[in-house]
Amino acid sequence: MEVGIDVAFCRALLASTHRDVRAAGITSPMKAAWVWHFQRDHWEFHGPDGFYWHGSAGNAYDARCKGWAAYLEHTRKE
Repeated sequence: MEVGIDVAFCRALLASTHRDVRAAGITSPMKAAWVWHFQRDHWEFHGPDGFYWHGSAGNAYDARCKGWAAYLEHTRKE
């Protein structure tokens, strides 16, 4: 199976983001959140403690990365 460059990049970026998520105390980022492809490029991210993000993303890896980034920003403000 051939993986596009955008998917490969987003997977690498998500791996880096997961390190930040683990540093914030979430031991299993893959089990702590999920994404939903709503329509075209619109995605939803459902994370810990009822956190919710929605927006534009190119693929599921991109959506997870953006969702986790939003979650980390949200928790830093609290």
